[in-house]
Amino acid sequence: MMGNLFLREKENWFAWSIWGVVGALATFYVAMNTQAAHFIAATAMGVLVLLTWWMQQSRRFDFGRAFKICCYVLLFTVLPSFVLVVIPSDDLNRFDLIFQSIAFLTASLLVCLVCSWIARRPKQYY
Repeated sequence: MMGNLFLREKENWFAWSIWGVVGALATFYVAMNTQAAHFIAATAMGVLVLLTWWMQQSRRFDFGRAFKICCYVLLFTVLPSFVLVVIPSDDLNRFDLIFQSIAFLTASLLVCLVCSWIARRPKQYY
């Protein structure tokens, strides 16, 4: 199957925003119940794994497009929980908050790269 060889698909940002809202609801629920940053991160990564599985099944994503979508959905998923639960909690001092933010950003980037590599379509030989 040749697919859309010369036609570039336009992004359906509404669909990716829906994925992000579902992820945000899941992570916000976990954040309100546990108040633990590692559970929030695990939930966000779980949403990203589900998205990757769906993208891999549809096989219409190249690496760059999959990476862009993964980063967008992950940001949309984590931002409400981070802003409403993690930052206002008095359990963390500024150094811990900065360290956890940098660690999460690094892990998120790595997971987005791996998920994008998994979700990309296989090379087609013509």
